[in-house]
Amino acid sequence: MVAKRFGLVISLWLLLAILLSASPAFLQTPTVSAATDPYATQPAPTAPDPNRTYFPETGHFVSAIFYKYWSKYGGLAQFGLPLTEEFKELNPADGKTYTVQYFERNRFEYHPEFAGTFYEVELGLLGRQVTGNRAFPDVPATAGVPGELYFNETHHFLASAFRSYWESKGGLAIYGYPISEDFQEGGYLVQYFERARLEYHPENKGTPYEVELGLLGANIMTASGRPLPQAFRVQPDSQSLTQGHALKVTVIATGGTFLGSNLAGVKINFLNEGDKLVGVTGVSTDIPLTPRKLVTEIRDASGVVRHFEQTIAIKAGNFEQQTVALDPTVEAGLGTPEEQAAERARDFGFYNTVTPDKLWTGTFNWPLPVKGIITTPFGSRRNYVGGGYEVHEALDIAVPAGTQILAPQKGRVVLAEFQKVRGGIVIIDHGLGLHTAYFHQSRIVAKVGDVLNQGDLIGYVGTTGLSTGPHLHWEMRIGSIGIDPQEWLTNSFISSTTDSGLSSLTWTGGL
Repeated sequence: MVAKRFGLVISLWLLLAILLSASPAFLQTPTVSAATDPYATQPAPTAPDPNRTYFPETGHFVSAIFYKYWSKYGGLAQFGLPLTEEFKELNPADGKTYTVQYFERNRFEYHPEFAGTFYEVELGLLGRQVTGNRAFPDVPATAGVPGELYFNETHHFLASAFRSYWESKGGLAIYGYPISEDFQEGGYLVQYFERARLEYHPENKGTPYEVELGLLGANIMTASGRPLPQAFRVQPDSQSLTQGHALKVTVIATGGTFLGSNLAGVKINFLNEGDKLVGVTGVSTDIPLTPRKLVTEIRDASGVVRHFEQTIAIKAGNFEQQTVALDPTVEAGLGTPEEQAAERARDFGFYNTVTPDKLWTGTFNWPLPVKGIITTPFGSRRNYVGGGYEVHEALDIAVPAGTQILAPQKGRVVLAEFQKVRGGIVIIDHGLGLHTAYFHQSRIVAKVGDVLNQGDLIGYVGTTGLSTGPHLHWEMRIGSIGIDPQEWLTNSFISSTTDSGLSSLTWTGGL
């Protein structure tokens, strides 16, 4: 029995030695930065470091043990970006010195006395620290109403959206007890907790950002006269994108020079909204289903170029398959392959032209006064009887001939003519590389140079060009990329009404 126990002990020590040698970050304690100034930004590493993670947004590293906690308990939304390197600091709560690191929304503290437990990394009591000597009066338990949660420990209630957020995002371990009731501060309804401040944002109602955490880490650094790093952010609206759909990208580059951004190698055009840049891009209906890189570069005030890469997953569009038979007389009028190619090149010359003004405001309307019947959904794969194949990057909407076609949003007419394949065609430039097109019209009313407002008459539905019956072919493109116009009926992507876009930006890179 003794021999077996001895062998078990040796085996356990051997396993521990293997784990330590195989993973340098295993059980590794934070290492205080060698930099003399923990607030100074650090150059990006030339090679991956298994012991720490670099954040180009602020130019700071996070050690393996802090990064594990950051990732596991909420990441960017809960804690924000790192504002410093690790350094030694006196904890005002207990008078002891710990290895700490400041993040936008909190302060991480390493507690070696709790190594290997949940409490090895703890959050600073920043809610108590920033409120200081402010007195929040106690509230008796009898003052509550159904649905409110009362804490005898601090004599305060937790209710409504704040309660839902607190309970779903970590509760007591992350935020601590409430130390105030909710009240108005800085234009928002807020509530203080031992480790955080929750803010209610009615403008984000129904989104994940309806309740947000206050920037207490940044507040404390600012109040103590410590410098905040230039915090650059690249925020896509989603980490996944369906074939033939659009994606909004927000870049915060305050104090730096924005060099450019691209998705899958396609440059994104941005609107300058003062404190941020907002752009919209998309992916084609036939882009392979492999992750794509969203790449952005910003030069900070010191001249260092910060390179950001994010992975965007591509999801299948599940497009319909169609077989189409053409009337021989229709085919005869489509012109030679050379003529068809010339028409396409002419149209795409307009699609690929980027004007600096954003003309659309809000969502798009349906371009017809009636719903009609969608005979060819967006992205359909068409096989023509007798040969030929195409991806149909538009909606075909069957309505009676002569039905009015109405501008779904404000834009400038850049093409209005009759072509062999597209028949009566109008292309509208909505700015920032976004265009819509309307094919097969029997009569065109709009003229090149016209600025149409939402609801203005474009022309009338017909069956000219490559058409098997009266219908509107409604197309939308960002540059040369065809995207589904239907998602723009409920999403404007860029809500700003600012009409000054690319002209206000400095483009110095090739992204």
